[in-house]
Amino acid sequence: MKSECILSAGIDIGTTTTHLILSRIGISVTGGFGTVPAAQITSKEIVYKSPVYFTPLFSNGEINGAAVAKIIEREYKAAGICAADLKSGAVIITEESACKGNSAEVLQDIAALSGDFVAAQAGSELESYLSGKGAGADKISEQTGKTVANIDVGGGTTNISVFRNGECVDTCCLHIGGRLVQTAGGGLLLVDRIKRFADENEIRISDPKKDKGNMVRLCDLFSELIFSALGFADTEIPAYLIADHRLSEKNRADILTFSGGVAACMHAEHADFAFGDIGVLLGRSLSQKIKQYECRVAERTDPIRATVIGAGQFSMEVSGSTIWYSDICFPLKNLPCVCAPNRLGSSSCALYLCGKKSPSFCEVDQMAQQIAAAAKHMVKKEIPLVVITKEDCSKALGTCLKSKLPDKYPILCIDGVTCRAGDYIDIGSPVVGGKAVPVVVKTLVFGG
Repeated sequence: MKSECILSAGIDIGTTTTHLILSRIGISVTGGFGTVPAAQITSKEIVYKSPVYFTPLFSNGEINGAAVAKIIEREYKAAGICAADLKSGAVIITEESACKGNSAEVLQDIAALSGDFVAAQAGSELESYLSGKGAGADKISEQTGKTVANIDVGGGTTNISVFRNGECVDTCCLHIGGRLVQTAGGGLLLVDRIKRFADENEIRISDPKKDKGNMVRLCDLFSELIFSALGFADTEIPAYLIADHRLSEKNRADILTFSGGVAACMHAEHADFAFGDIGVLLGRSLSQKIKQYECRVAERTDPIRATVIGAGQFSMEVSGSTIWYSDICFPLKNLPCVCAPNRLGSSSCALYLCGKKSPSFCEVDQMAQQIAAAAKHMVKKEIPLVVITKEDCSKALGTCLKSKLPDKYPILCIDGVTCRAGDYIDIGSPVVGGKAVPVVVKTLVFGG
């Protein structure tokens, strides 16, 4: 059995906080003697956690990328590593942070510190999924046979992910968070949609100290909306507070887990406005709603780190171990996925094919002929041809493609990975003796 350990980083740049973790991930290839070799992630160990920093912002509310880069650089030094040591991981700029407007510039500021791993903006579905995985909701659902929902309440959004039998079956995102009402400096700052919600509910807030009762009422309404999204209450959620879509009614959870910065305030003794926002009040209100609706809750340790753990440990998967590549320069980043050969044009992309289970060599050869013909513009520009198959046929497909394309033309065929049209994929350098590659499938990115 061949095995290898790689160092993975997860960096979470959120509306309120920024932090990172480093993990050591073990990858092994098993099988042989009549069975198809399989590459698997066999171990995950967090080896370093940074302190949690307030996300540095400019006066206009945009993220200060240079200051974020200094935080990352300082933590690398404290951990005794450099960017070149990192082989996997993710930089997650949460969706609310991405709305600040300069997210692409922030990624440029930290590009030199990200080594070969992916820098990505998380769409709400990916962010919900990662926080749920990082909080362990998938494992609880697998171990108990129950439906488990993780509620990740951050500074700008509440991301909900629902797991059944270890798989994510539903997600949703609400524009509810602890940083949407800020009280620092004795003043008051409300995000526009929150001001609208407060006005519609006749909640008047002008002074944090004098209007604490109204702020508690606002947080109680927020909590009620979250529990309504989960199916425990029937309060109507305003459309402007729903970031994507509602949860399906059939996915009501038996067990809840909570994560995010606000979740870290649910049972802690903090002053009302300890962080210059309503996070503490919202955390208290959520605790009361849990009692009101008699919910079963699985308490988690370190809830604020769920997203960063998800980014560092669960954003990556490993391809099948029958890959085929020639003249490829790794890593490959931000390749848009297309799902038919006729979608191949003259720019970089990855062709994803579900394919037939256990195809014959003749069928694989016909597939290669079709792909080679469709890739003529890519071949002319010497753009690498990347083909991903769900079924185990990449080695045979790569061999067939090689015979139909020019000598020294870069080709990569991998299998065992599932994508959709519109996804983006990052492929790292081969591991375990060249038998597999680390892969990150993303739902939303921008150039970097």
